[in-house]
Amino acid sequence: MEDQKLTFKYIEGFPKPKELEELTRLYCLLFEDAAVPFFKDRMTTKENIVAVLAYDSQSLIAFKIGYRYNETTFYSWVGGVLPKYRRQGIAKLLAEKQEFLVKNMGYTILRTKSMNCFKPMIILNIQNGFDITQVYTNEKEQRKIVFEKEI
Repeated sequence: MEDQKLTFKYIEGFPKPKELEELTRLYCLLFEDAAVPFFKDRMTTKENIVAVLAYDSQSLIAFKIGYRYNETTFYSWVGGVLPKYRRQGIAKLLAEKQEFLVKNMGYTILRTKSMNCFKPMIILNIQNGFDITQVYTNEKEQRKIVFEKEI
């Protein structure tokens, strides 16, 4: 990451149409099972959306997005880094920036979910002070691991 000059941008609230399209493009690149209608619905209907974006020059290379879960809890919903930029600490930086922002918004708990197939995300969550609070199987028969952290 030393060679790169990354810049960060924050979006609070519903993204503008151009921002939503940019986020949707990256979402589709990051996730093989990208569900665009689902993504756009969450991005335009959830309360207190906070998106932290990372750019290399003018190119969006990573994001971390979440929204209000309840009065005290912020749900860190989805994030990702383009493969070329992984293993450089970018995901950790995005998580730290998101935590700082939502703590200043008055939230006291940060919540996220992952699955066993995303081991790097599980490791990152544990290294960042999250506790596993629940494991369940959803309607798609996916086993989900719930993490929470006091902030």
